[in-house]
Amino acid sequence: MKYLWIFLLAVAFYSCNTDPLKIDVSDIEINTAFYRIDSILYGNKPDVVHDKLQSMYSKHQSFLDVYTENILQLGKVGSPALKKNLQMFLNDTVYSQVGDAIIKRFADFEPIKERFTEGFKHYNYYFPEEDIPAIYAYPSGFNQSLVVADDFIGIGLDKYLGRGCIFYKYLGIPQFKIENMYPMRMVPEAFYALAVTQYPFSDENDNLLANMIHEGKLIYFAEAMLPETPDSVIIGYSQKQLEWCKTKEATMWTYLIENKLLYTSDRLEIRKYINDAPFTNTFTNESPGRTGVWLGWQIIHSFMKNNEEISLIQLMKIDDAQEILSQSGFFPE
Repeated sequence: MKYLWIFLLAVAFYSCNTDPLKIDVSDIEINTAFYRIDSILYGNKPDVVHDKLQSMYSKHQSFLDVYTENILQLGKVGSPALKKNLQMFLNDTVYSQVGDAIIKRFADFEPIKERFTEGFKHYNYYFPEEDIPAIYAYPSGFNQSLVVADDFIGIGLDKYLGRGCIFYKYLGIPQFKIENMYPMRMVPEAFYALAVTQYPFSDENDNLLANMIHEGKLIYFAEAMLPETPDSVIIGYSQKQLEWCKTKEATMWTYLIENKLLYTSDRLEIRKYINDAPFTNTFTNESPGRTGVWLGWQIIHSFMKNNEEISLIQLMKIDDAQEILSQSGFFPE
């Protein structure tokens, strides 16, 4: 009995540590640069803000060109237009209130920095040849929540003020979108956006299955960077929605097969299962949107489980969705 107990303990320990994504990255050292642009914009007079942006320009040109010209649409750093438009932007009552909300919500940015740092340690583990981008956090004027470039990731903090933020309702943002506008979603969405930029859709078959598999790979990428983050936060579901998907997985899969939808190229049909929505209208109102994305994610899990020799970088480069499905052994019951 003594030896049986030891054996059972060993089995239990092994079974709790078989998640291939939960790897030890404690020995990986990285340097991630974080810049809080909101701390420059708010609390300073427009002339001071203008001068600070100019002094930053030589070292942060790639970001500032995108930020001041494309996101805020105030003009290029160094132009007369920027100085004038900055004054109007910073003196606007609404954006001043937004600034107060950003400062209050993100007074302690350390937890977010820590999550990014852990994520980039995993990124360095899987992609050691890739550079670690700088992180710029800023008020976007509700224009652009995430921007990914070669050397930086830009994050609009006003996208993550929390579900109770009054500005979202004033802007007419649908409630199902507001549900994902909270701080914990920031880091998973940033890594998802990084994957979108590095691995655009390239399957020669633009059908539902190809879109499901592609989106599933992107979600899996974010999960690989953040393996300790709950699945609900990774994909942007409530716990109830996640449980619904787990319970109805076989039902959803059977529906797609029986209605011959896996290989449809009808964009309206594809959007039903891939695009964000309050629910999937071919299922019940209790279903979440993007159920095709969730199924694609499960197919990727099954594929990686059955093909342990495939690395993450190899997975992301596979452009044939049918190959992934065929080798996944995915068949929910």
